Amino acid sequence: MRRLILLGWFLVLTAAVYFFWQHRFERSEEFVTCSLADLRVASQLHPGWAWEGTKSLPRLKLRADPDQATRLILPINRPVDFLHIRFRASAQNLKPGREFWEDGRCLIEWHSPGDGFKWENDPFFSAQYDQTSGITEVVMRPEKPPAIPSLRIENLGVSGDFELAMFEVTVLQERLVWKIGRWFLLAAWLGWAIAWIRAIRKVSLPRSLGSAMIWVLMAIYFVIPGPWNDVRSLAGPFQLGPKTTATTATSVSPSETTEIASLNPSSWKSGFVPSAGKIPTRGDFTLRIKVYAQNARPLLHVLLLFVPTFIIACLVGGKPATSLAIILSLAIEAAQFAFGFGFDWVDVFDLASDAVGILLAIWAYGQLQKSRYGQHALITNL
Repeated sequence: MRRLILLGWFLVLTAAVYFFWQHRFERSEEFVTCSLADLRVASQLHPGWAWEGTKSLPRLKLRADPDQATRLILPINRPVDFLHIRFRASAQNLKPGREFWEDGRCLIEWHSPGDGFKWENDPFFSAQYDQTSGITEVVMRPEKPPAIPSLRIENLGVSGDFELAMFEVTVLQERLVWKIGRWFLLAAWLGWAIAWIRAIRKVSLPRSLGSAMIWVLMAIYFVIPGPWNDVRSLAGPFQLGPKTTATTATSVSPSETTEIASLNPSSWKSGFVPSAGKIPTRGDFTLRIKVYAQNARPLLHVLLLFVPTFIIACLVGGKPATSLAIILSLAIEAAQFAFGFGFDWVDVFDLASDAVGILLAIWAYGQLQKSRYGQHALITNL
């Protein structure tokens, strides 16, 4: 009965995480939402690239050019921490170049305040051949906040077109309910993990607390928020509240974006600019390891579950460790699916690798226990 009650609380806490996460952000009252039509006013395009569609619903089409890109200055004249982007982009018969990154792509340039010569290239979509994004939303943030954003679009393919059909950008800030509520969620999950462990096996509170802390930290690091550099909503759009009107906002208008570029006109300007080239992998170091060691992906997943499972088993025993590890493994894949990364046979293989890691950890724990009992028996006989 106690375990059934705890399973019910698990569902309640999961629903609470969903609610707080979806209400994490709200629109900043200092900036208006900017659309692609607003950016068209101050844009300068490379020859061969063109605006299509209507004045209110324009589309920006870029022909293949491996050396050039276009930069659009956003009407945001102060450094910000979070940027909500809603877009639709697609490739049309776009043949990529020899490098994997030579395709059509959209990026946010994060310019450090006071130093226009340094910026971060933060890609949010890329496509080749006839791929399309559909209508997608994502919250982006600089690695070194705050920073001033601008939009960069490139078509580095050999041939074909890359089209940005919709783009809407909104400056966000974190809600107070998230800033405070996340700590209550953290405490609630810690309490749940302690109760779950002690419902399976009677162990001391310090051991239960240590194991619960390991499990919760793994969940924070690999489930929610996870290692991602950008912030995605969970199976539905973020609840951002009403749009900010031009009468309450204090940001500049699109026609004044050239004044923003004057912060450093030698390096930061609207119009066509050189290609950004190969962009280093952003995000947490675990993502970078995953990219650079793709062939070792199964081993990485084995280690991901082996280490915490073995430590927790040494603290509270095999059964609690196994159950918590299984929950963690399923939660990682479920969160990636809810964030929009999909689920395929690669993810099935990841789950199998997780299972191997868990089994190896429990086997190693069993061998350690046998060794301890053997040493104890030897001492007793002597």
